Amino acid sequence: MSIKLSYPDGRITLIHPPPPEDDLNTHLLYTHPHILKYLPFWTPENQSLQSVTAKRAARTLDSDHFRQFAIYRINSHHNNEVAASSGPQLPEFLGTIGFVYIQRHFDSSELGIILQPDAHRAGYAAEAIYLLLDHGFTLMEAGGLGFNRVIFTTAAMNMPMRGWLERALEATQESTQREAWKTATGEYIDAVVYSILRREWVGGVKGKLAERVDRAIAKSKRGADATL
Repeated sequence: MSIKLSYPDGRITLIHPPPPEDDLNTHLLYTHPHILKYLPFWTPENQSLQSVTAKRAARTLDSDHFRQFAIYRINSHHNNEVAASSGPQLPEFLGTIGFVYIQRHFDSSELGIILQPDAHRAGYAAEAIYLLLDHGFTLMEAGGLGFNRVIFTTAAMNMPMRGWLERALEATQESTQREAWKTATGEYIDAVVYSILRREWVGGVKGKLAERVDRAIAKSKRGADATL
C-alpha cells in the first residue's frame, strides 16, 4: 500500500514505500560524517549500498513491523528557496523517516529520522516528524496507525536531538540505557529513550508543533518573496 503525507502548503512530502531509485542517495546520506557522528555504531561498511538496498526491501515487505518513508522537497518550494538562498542548494531527496519495531499488541512504535545535514535547523525535521506522528496517532478507522505511544532513542551525547525532543515535542525522557551501543571503534556509549503519548499529542503538542512548522514555512516564503 502506497502512502503519501504532506502538510498544507508544506515544503516536503513523505512517500511510503521508499523507491529503490534512491537507494544510492540513502547510502550516501547514511555514510555522511555528520550522520556517523551521532550514530557511531554505523560505518560505511555496514551501511553499504547493498545493505541499504536489502534493508529497504525487507522492511517494505514487513509492513506489520516497519513503516518507512522517504522525505522529498516539494518542487515549488525548492525553486523559491534556491532563488532566496546563496548557500548550498538542497537536493530533492532530503532523507528518511519511519516507524520501526511496531508492536501492535501494545499500539506502540519507535520513530527514527535521518535528514540531510544541510537541511538541519530549517524546520524540515519538525515538518516531517509532525506528519509522521499525526499519521501514527490517528486512529486506524480514520486511516492512521492507531498508536498510543511512540518512542525516540538517541545517543546520550546527541544534545541537539535531545534538546529538540524536549523543547518541540515536550517528550518525556524515560530512561538512560547505560553503554547500550557499541561504536565502530569498540567503545560502549549510553543511549536515552524519550516517549510521547497520544493523549499528549492531541492534548496540545500537535498544535504547538504545527505552529513551529507554520513559522518555518512562513520564514521560507518571506525569504523567497524578498528576492522578487
